[in-house]
Amino acid sequence: MKRFAAVVFIGALVALPMRIGYAKSLNEWFIKPGGSPPVISHWFASEELHHGDDWKIYVEADDPDGDMRGFVAILDQIGYGTYSSSYVRIKKRHREELRGYLVFPSSTGMGLWLSEWTQLSLTVFIRDRGGNKSNKVVFPLVLSRGAKQGSPPRPFDSGRLDKLGVVWFDLVEPELDGDDNERLLP
Repeated sequence: MKRFAAVVFIGALVALPMRIGYAKSLNEWFIKPGGSPPVISHWFASEELHHGDDWKIYVEADDPDGDMRGFVAILDQIGYGTYSSSYVRIKKRHREELRGYLVFPSSTGMGLWLSEWTQLSLTVFIRDRGGNKSNKVVFPLVLSRGAKQGSPPRPFDSGRLDKLGVVWFDLVEPELDGDDNERLLP
């Protein structure tokens, strides 16, 4: 009797959401690998930035399957190396197509104390639910106290753009050792 009740209960849990209109959201959990990969069609980011400013990385992308899942961002710093990847989840409304910008706060970690003319390189791509990866886009960046972030070109210069998320990296100044870093922090 208990077994029968458990089977009926589980069956009701599975059938009820489908009757209420949740079939599409349930199907998202069971998407099989494959399909078409996302495509980043347009991109832009200023190549110079003032220390401590927020860097805007503009991206336009689409996925015929409508299953874009998230951004993967990889940061390289000359003189230091590669940081751990940063991940930004793509909101449901942007899974088929998106146009907007990611934000990278250059003041994180030791960002404000990085040497003048520090060179960074940010690689960004998109993963979808089917396991596909988009094309990779590389954004070079030089941090300079006199630099000013450039304005974006078309298609990012008109209309409303969505903030797609924040990529976080705790920046490191390789010239300073641990004792110096502790002295500079408040």
